[in-house]
Amino acid sequence: IVKTGKFKKMFGWGDFHSNIKTVKLNLLITGKIVDHGNGTFSVYFRHNSTGQGNVSVGLVPPTKAVEFQVHQQHQHFHHHHQQQQQQTALETKETKLFNCRVEYEKVEKGTRNSLCAHDPSQSCPQEQTQSHVSWLCSKPFKVI
Repeated sequence: IVKTGKFKKMFGWGDFHSNIKTVKLNLLITGKIVDHGNGTFSVYFRHNSTGQGNVSVGLVPPTKAVEFQVHQQHQHFHHHHQQQQQQTALETKETKLFNCRVEYEKVEKGTRNSLCAHDPSQSCPQEQTQSHVSWLCSKPFKVI
């Protein structure tokens, strides 16, 4: 889209996404970035989850390390053992922060019944959460 001689980059939903499925949580996060061409850009997120879990979404510069943890439960001789794996991306020296403010935020919560993970013959209530957030950000660095 060309506006008043300035180029505006716009991307569609799913430009970046994360889909995580565990026994207790089914999570989908999608997002898009709009570069306004005037030193500001908007970041939009949609989050849908079913089940139990805590979700936090944040922005980091493309050169900053992104760290996440994977928790796995293994069953050995009727004993529960939790193994933790940590995965980390390589980090460079540039770690400038985004200058952002929330433009819009909406969260909807509900409950629905579905088959229980521990006993598929029973019905269990499951939490459902849907949220939308929009951030308006400005430099310190070029994102796109």
